[in-house]
Amino acid sequence: MRSNKKLTVPNSASIVLLLLACATGPVPLTGQERANLPKSFHDDALNITYFYPAHFAPVADQPGVSSDAATDDCAKTVLVAESAVQAGPSSFVLSKIDDACPELLRKATALGPFTRVQLLRQLKQFGEAKISHDPTRYIIDGRPAAITLGSVSIPPVDHHAGKTIYAAKACALSDIPSGGHKKSDPENSAGRVLCFDFSTENSDLISLMFAFIIQFDNDPPAPLFPVNVHPNYWATGGRKPN
Repeated sequence: MRSNKKLTVPNSASIVLLLLACATGPVPLTGQERANLPKSFHDDALNITYFYPAHFAPVADQPGVSSDAATDDCAKTVLVAESAVQAGPSSFVLSKIDDACPELLRKATALGPFTRVQLLRQLKQFGEAKISHDPTRYIIDGRPAAITLGSVSIPPVDHHAGKTIYAAKACALSDIPSGGHKKSDPENSAGRVLCFDFSTENSDLISLMFAFIIQFDNDPPAPLFPVNVHPNYWATGGRKPN
């Protein structure tokens, strides 16, 4: 039975402000502020730091995020983490695609179509999948990105009740395209595509995705997901909530 207790999730704006304050020097924090401090993971190869809610715990076994073997071989999983809070299970996967697989990288740089195809492929492993919000393009710190939202209904099995998994897939270019405020890495002009997969079995926890933050190099931290993609798109079948 799903708990009716909701998890309080700080929004990305408040987390960014807190991270910026901590970066400038010692800051006295209240107990609640300390509880809201996210965990972090640093990708040394790309000098990118990801910040995520503290109740997620990294898992040692890091499976691929696609049902397609070629995609799994080329999409390098960086981090898998799960949350088992009372309100319900959630998980996320960080991955990246580079020029070791040029054909997949070419497809991934399309961003929007790639997130839609991959999300559907992942969800169809579990049952009847649907896209609840078609790809939305946005910008993360000058880098093009796109996100697709979907869900899958899993029928009852044996004595287990049916359930719905709500999921999001977002991908972004690792470098700012030429013409941006700074150039891409000249030694790696092909760049990379960074992807983030988030899923939960409790629609009340969808807002967790807005607590994820990314920081490129020494730039200011920025929200991983766009605030204009309202989490209720899942619950309303793609219709904007009132």
